[in-house]
Amino acid sequence: MDTARAIGIGTDEAATLTGMLMTMGGHSADTAQNFLKQTAALAKSAGVAPGIIMADMAESSEEIASYSKDGGDNIAQAAVQARQMGLALSDVAGIADGLLDFETSLTAEMEASVMLGRQLNLQRARELALAGDLEGMTAEVVKNVGSEAEFNKLNVLQRNALADAIGVTVDQMAKMVKVSGKSNAQLLQIAARRQNTNPNMSADEAMNEVQREYDSLGTLAFSF
Repeated sequence: MDTARAIGIGTDEAATLTGMLMTMGGHSADTAQNFLKQTAALAKSAGVAPGIIMADMAESSEEIASYSKDGGDNIAQAAVQARQMGLALSDVAGIADGLLDFETSLTAEMEASVMLGRQLNLQRARELALAGDLEGMTAEVVKNVGSEAEFNKLNVLQRNALADAIGVTVDQMAKMVKVSGKSNAQLLQIAARRQNTNPNMSADEAMNEVQREYDSLGTLAFSF
């Protein structure tokens, strides 16, 4: 499949994604192929390996079925944003699921507010989750979590309470505050160096390889 080669993924994976887009997103075969190319371009512009995004989406059929709208554009945007923060699309969908469990979510929000000594407000995040805007929801959640410096000042009980309120583990929350906004330049630079040392490696292959290594490191930063 020409599209698979163009965006650096396997033909089986491309076929799976095409089928999902046709079934769940209302695409034709041609528009599904164009969607995959556009998603790959979006990932590249964000400094995220396209192959990782495609694999993430291929493994997230339930999440796509639940939250997809506008032909799946919101899912592609959410998947790229999630990887920028060291998370998977399923993690972001899990946050949305938790926020939409209104009674449990509101209780956790109030308990975390008491523990933190400041008022959380996840109502807007819930509204965005209900509308299927996972990208906007995630941005709203990160706003409530605060900066890395603020996170580092929290004790273990406060971190646990805050993680429960937004529906993630403490490790995932640490990635959200540490990785967000910091990985793009690093990933692009390392991928370029990797490609320079291996002339037979395409830019997409280099990005995919580095992204997999990056994901395995979690919140650890690359060194140059």
